[in-house]
Amino acid sequence: MSPKSNKSGIKSFRPVLSETARDALTELAAGLGFIVIAPSLYTGKPSVPDMLESLAAAYRTDPAAVLDALRALLPAPPDE
Repeated sequence: MSPKSNKSGIKSFRPVLSETARDALTELAAGLGFIVIAPSLYTGKPSVPDMLESLAAAYRTDPAAVLDALRALLPAPPDE
């Protein structure tokens, strides 16, 4: 990771995603039941941020289990 892409000092991080990735993450959030319940314009819609917060919490609780599960599901990143 280059220093320019190190986002640790940023409170709100919003990565740039392709439309395909955005739509797939939205479908995944919906399929897993991460739906906005707070009264707002987004009530009833899938919540990708809540899903990612849950993933981060699971990782903090048991990093090895999360890494094992994701390694089993995700393709290896391309070599640079």
